[in-house]
Amino acid sequence: MSHKLLKLKVRSKGCASCTLTAVRHLLRIPGVKGVRTAGDYLVVVMDPGADHTLVLNNEELNLYYRIVDWEVALEAPPQGFKLSKG
Repeated sequence: MSHKLLKLKVRSKGCASCTLTAVRHLLRIPGVKGVRTAGDYLVVVMDPGADHTLVLNNEELNLYYRIVDWEVALEAPPQGFKLSKG
């Protein structure tokens, strides 16, 4: 099954290196199935039909973080990635 992958580079507005808490905000967004950190990037696994602008325009995420760069791809989630059932 294919999923939409949204690769985000985010910066915390309060702490330059505090991006891990963004995962908690991302998992609350409808259509998001999982999030993985990869260096400076967060890889967001979404349902194929989900609108990635829900992530990019999320008020809670944008309150604490600035999205520096992003890219969308349609492919399988990374090896060993456990998806939420929600």
